[in-house]
Amino acid sequence: MEPVSMDIDTTSQLPADPLPFARSYQLEALEKALKNNTIVFLETGSGKTLIAIMLLRSYAYLIRKPSRFIAVFLVPKVVLVQQQAEALEMHTDLKVGMYWGEMGVDFWDASTWKKEIDKHEVLVMTPQILLNGLRHSFSS
Repeated sequence: MEPVSMDIDTTSQLPADPLPFARSYQLEALEKALKNNTIVFLETGSGKTLIAIMLLRSYAYLIRKPSRFIAVFLVPKVVLVQQQAEALEMHTDLKVGMYWGEMGVDFWDASTWKKEIDKHEVLVMTPQILLNGLRHSFSS
């Protein structure tokens, strides 16, 4: 009799749904954010990303292409752009774009930004990238 492999192929498994792991304060923040403009101020490691993921899932029907609406996810540091974008890609089915200065985004014109906005439903960037884009190139 052949030995049976008990190894689990984790590469084909979908990531766990984060909602069952949400703490009560995260669900409370989500509920408030769904009703009003909200700023969530929590310590590092306290689950702000999970709140954002749940909020984006709630609004996904509004930003899913071909909608002209998008979500902008702001992070304070360039190193967090990729980290947060990967978390969004892992826990949502939204199309996520990542933007930081070294990509040359400060020199993009309106047509380049339009292509990115047409391609993605969530744009992850630092506040400075958003400010520069609004001042100079998001619209012609």
